[in-house]
Parts: sequence; structure tokens; C-alpha cells
Amino acid sequence: MTGLPLALFDNRFADATPVASTTAVGDFAAVNLIDWRPYTWWKPAAMPDQVLFDCGSPKSADYLAVYGHNLFTSGADIRLRYSSDNFVGDDNLLAVITPADDLPFIYTFASTTARYWKVVFNGPSAPSLAIVAVGNKLEFPRRLRAGFDPLSRAPGGKFNRNMKGQPLGSVVEYEQWSQRIRFRNLTWSWLRATWIPAWTQHLRAKPWLFAWDPVDHTDELFLVESEKGYKAPITRGSFADLQFQVSGVAL
Repeated sequence: MTGLPLALFDNRFADATPVASTTAVGDFAAVNLIDWRPYTWWKPAAMPDQVLFDCGSPKSADYLAVYGHNLFTSGADIRLRYSSDNFVGDDNLLAVITPADDLPFIYTFASTTARYWKVVFNGPSAPSLAIVAVGNKLEFPRRLRAGFDPLSRAPGGKFNRNMKGQPLGSVVEYEQWSQRIRFRNLTWSWLRATWIPAWTQHLRAKPWLFAWDPVDHTDELFLVESEKGYKAPITRGSFADLQFQVSGVAL
């Protein structure tokens, strides 16, 4: 484990109405990409295709995250591009990603500022995508404490037994991932300047992506919601511990 944990919620793509070159027939509107819902999708009607975003003014970003997709199955790649003039004369390629599976993934890059952003898709078949975010990551300044478990699973569904309590089998509809996230000795200044604004703006009420190790485990990206609240008890001097609970569906 070499990467510091990340909270991903800031999204340049939410600064503007997404404009897709084409959209497949059905409930596949491009705006589905930015609603943080894993069960709404955008799908193009033809390939190659792209989704363009005009942020209104130059804004920065340093990560791309995709959650809920079939890029690998459809044989498609995703290309992130940015521009200062709506791709008339200034057209910059920032990344080309060809997933090796259909799991969520994150790609981080040096902070880049632009007004216009777009994602371009190339491949033989049209993919479907649920969530695409390009924004500024929130990096926790400490690693997770011992006891954090990214592999835990709790099946949800129907669990059947006979009248004597003997198991008859189960219907597993999903598996939940739930963890208490704990960080030791964070500074008061970081908590006040970074954590509290993020909590108030997004983390307390909306789904967000948690990357526990964005370097060595880029596909272990969890779409979570915060439960109950958080605690930040003082430890010593100008330091405090941060604790909060999250849960989501395990993939």
C-alpha cells in the first residue's frame, strides 16, 4: 500500500450540462453520468463518441474516476481531453485508458486547468457508463489505521430455513461493504480547512467515491454514503483523530 486514501466527489462535469454526440434510444441521457447514481446510465448510439463539458470558466482537476461501466466487455477505451477554446485550435490529450476489466477505476494526474473538458470513447461496440467524475481529489494526510478491511462482505437478500432451523439456501441480491474509517493525529487546520467544508458540501448527504489505496489497488473503489456523522476528538496539542462510518455495495 503506497497511496494515501482519497475521497472523490468534486466534479468538473457537474459544473455544466453534459453534451453527448449521440445517445442511444431509451433512458440513456448523458446527464446520468453526473448524478452519482450507479443504476442510471449513458450509452452512445454510435462509435466513436464523446461527451463535452463547458465549465463556464477555467477550472482545475487532478483525477478521473469511472464507476459502473462495461468498457472492457465492449472493447472500448476512454480518452480524457481538455481545451481553452472548445477544441477549435487547442485540443490536449491528457489520458488514454483501456480497462482490463469492468471494475471501477481511478486515474490521477498533475493538476490541470481548463474551461472545456471531454471524454472520448473509441471501440467496436458502444459502452454503457453510470458515473464519470473529473475533479480535484481530497487526499487524507494519513494512512488508514490497522484493522481497516477492504475485502469484507455482508450478503444481503433472502436466507431460508425450514421449521427446525435447518438452512435451505440463500438468494444473495447484493453484498454490502461497511467500514469505520479512522485516521490518527490529523491537524486541526486540515480538519477545519479541508474536511469540514467537504463534509458540509457533499460527504454528509450525497454518495461519493472512496479510494483506500489509489496507487496499488486502483480498482478497489467504493461508492459509499456516510452514516450518522463523524467524530474528531482531540489527541494532543493541535491534533485530533477522525472517525466516520461508510457503507456501500461491494463489487
